[in-house]
Order: sequence, then C-alpha cells, then structure tokens
Amino acid sequence: MFRDLSHFRITERVRGCLLLAAVSLRRTLASRQTLVCGLLLAFTTLAVVAWSLRHDRDSQEFADDIVFPLYASFLLPMFSLCYAAPSVAGEHEEQTLVYLLATPLPRWMVFAAKYGAALIAAMLWTFGAWAVSSWLAGPAGRNVLVAFLPVVFWSTLVYVGLFCWFSAALPRATIVGLVYVFFVEAFLGNVPGIAKRAAVSFYTQSLMLDAGAELGVRPTGVRDPVLFLPLAGNTAQTIVCTLAVTTFLLGVWWFSRREYV
Repeated sequence: MFRDLSHFRITERVRGCLLLAAVSLRRTLASRQTLVCGLLLAFTTLAVVAWSLRHDRDSQEFADDIVFPLYASFLLPMFSLCYAAPSVAGEHEEQTLVYLLATPLPRWMVFAAKYGAALIAAMLWTFGAWAVSSWLAGPAGRNVLVAFLPVVFWSTLVYVGLFCWFSAALPRATIVGLVYVFFVEAFLGNVPGIAKRAAVSFYTQSLMLDAGAELGVRPTGVRDPVLFLPLAGNTAQTIVCTLAVTTFLLGVWWFSRREYV
C-alpha cells in the first residue's frame, strides 16, 4: 500500500513537472523574446544572402565570415539568453514565482521544468537559424550543415544551463547575460591568447573546426593554430559536456537554496 502511494506521488509530480514545462514553453514562445529572435534571424538572413552573392564561395569562407564571428559568437548565445535568462528571474519580477514555489513540486522539479521549456525554445531558434543560414549560403553552407548539428546541440545546452543559472542566482539576469554575451563571447572569445577559454564560443569553434576538418574547414586567419590554439575535438567535447551538466546542477542547487522575496 505504501509502495503504491509512493509511486502515485512520484507519478503526479512528474506529470506536474511536465505540465509546468508545457505551460512555460507556451508562454515563452508567445513573449517579446520571440520577436527579438525573429529580428535577429532576419538580420542574419540578410547578411548571409548578401554574402552569398558571390558564387565562388567555399565552406572555409562561410566558416570564417559567417559561422564563427556571427553564428557561434553571437546568435547561439543570444537565442539562448532570450529564453533562459527570464526563466526564473522573469517569474520573480512579475511576482508569480511565489505561486510556483507554493505548489507540491520540489524546487528542483520547478527549475527543471523552467529549464526544459527554455531549452526547447532556444533549440527551435538555434537549429532553425543554422538550417536557414546554411541553406541560404548555397553549396558552401550546405556542405557543413549536417556536420555542425551536434555542435549546435551541445553549445545550446551549455548556454541555456549557464543563463538559467544566472536567472536563478541573479536579480538582473538578462542584463548580466547581455554583458556576458557582448564582452566574453563576442569579444574575449575571439582574441588571441588563453583568456578566450572563458568563452563557450571558443569550445564551440574548436568543435566546429574538428567536425569540419574533412570538409575543408581549417583554422586560418585570426584562427591560426598558433594564435587561436584550438582544442582537440575530444577535449573540447569533454569540456562542453562537463559545462552542460555543471551549469544545470548549479542552477538546481542555487534555486533550491535561495530565498526569493
């Protein structure tokens, strides 16, 4: 009897967590963040179309001109920021977080639901933007479309975990996230030296260089191996997986212990 009751409670909690995730996803996709993402995608589309007007482009040029500086260093973190940063902080600012905390769900389940909703919404945009950009770039982009998909997945996982952690820990998570994206990812992640290893985009680019090696994408120009010092694919993958798990667990821990007033 007690075992049946315990199983019932677990089932109900899982159902409640999934319901909260579904409601959060619907609210998230109907928010102004979706408009911001749409504008970013429109800008990217125009940039890629203008870039592709020259018909003798190759995958190396696509990576150097579009993928690394625009997609990996800016769009990936921005799409993730738009949905992950308001996941908890937005509820706190709107004074609706108290109602979520009053439910029978454990705090870690509440956070997991908000994280899951942000992750799905972010991946819709990161994968969508990658597919559109690669397709519009012509053969140069379609050549690496499939090869870079796993990198997009893992990078989005890290960014969403990071910004959900910010959301649980900081009252102005969106502002902090914007500073992080523009300074750490877009700037620090592309400068010579070891400091760029503080940026997730460095590991994203290392993985892309590894995945695109057989397709003609190699570290050249500002990403010359002597200056950029890219990591081996296996090493970068291990670090990215570790970051994805660590940022999620940090978010769970912080959300479970912080007193929200």
